Amino acid sequence: MLDKSINGALLALRKQIIRRDGEGQEHVEALLAMRGVGMPRVMPAKRSDVARRGHMQLLILASLRDGPKTIREIVAYVAERRPEISYEAAYTRTGQRLPVMRAKGLVRRGDGVWGLEIRHKDDNFKL
Repeated sequence: MLDKSINGALLALRKQIIRRDGEGQEHVEALLAMRGVGMPRVMPAKRSDVARRGHMQLLILASLRDGPKTIREIVAYVAERRPEISYEAAYTRTGQRLPVMRAKGLVRRGDGVWGLEIRHKDDNFKL
C-alpha cells in the first residue's frame, strides 16, 4: 500500500472520530505523528437541514398553487414538508425568500396575503 494511501486513510479516520465520539483519537494522532503527517483542522460536518438550491422557492410556489395564503399558511405548508427544520427556521426562511420572489415577479402581496403573479403570454416574461 502506498504511503499516501495510508496517510489519507488515517486522516479520514481522525476526521470521522472527531466528528463523532472522539474515542481513539489519541491513537490515530500518534500514528500520524510517527509518520510525520501534519494534522489539519477538522471542519464541522455539513448541516443536514440544508435543502438543495431552489427548494424553498419551489415549496412556496407549490403552497400558493391553490390560491393566495397568509405567510403563516405558507410557513405551515413548508414546515410540514421540511420536518428536519424547526417551525421558527421555516418562518425565517420563508420570510427571507418571499421578497426575493416578489422582486423576480413570481409572487405578489396584497391585503396581507401572498399569491402567484399571473402573467399573460404577451408580457414577454421569461423564467
